[in-house]
This record gives sequence, C-alpha cells and structure tokens, in this order.
Amino acid sequence: MKKIFATLTICAALALSACTTFRPVSSGSGVVGAKKGEATASYLFGLPLGQDNTMLAAANAAGIKNIATVDQKIVNYLGFFMTATTIVTGE
Repeated sequence: MKKIFATLTICAALALSACTTFRPVSSGSGVVGAKKGEATASYLFGLPLGQDNTMLAAANAAGIKNIATVDQKIVNYLGFFMTATTIVTGE
C-alpha cells in the first residue's frame, strides 16, 4: 500500500510540474500603448492542436493597429504538452 501511495504521489508531482519561458521576440515602430493582445496555442508532442498564436491574431484580439513589442511565453508540461502565448502591445 505504501508503494502505491508513493508512486501516486510522484506521478501527481510530475503532472503538476511545468517549465515557463518568457522571451522578447521583436519590437516594432509603434509606441507602447495601453493595448495588450494575447493569442495562445497548444501543442501535443510538438504537433499543433488547431489554435492560432500568431502576431496578427494577438493584435486583432486587442484591436492593435501599430505593434510596439512582441513577446512569447512558453509553458512546457513534462516535455510532451506545451502552450505558447504570443503577447503584443501597441496602439
């Protein structure tokens, strides 16, 4: 019984662990404004699950016409499931 509990505890800890990376991608000619748009996509074993996380999708989500900065946040769960979020700021 103790081995089963220990195994389940280790599996739960691994399932809840994640690695987050945040990096700047690009900067544009626009002025950093109050608008901030995000677009997220999920990947399983490196294959996209159908969402769109492009700069255009993030800019359209916030109604941004002039892009100032583009950042990307990547969260990796156990190496086989990943979410990538593109963050765009501007006016």
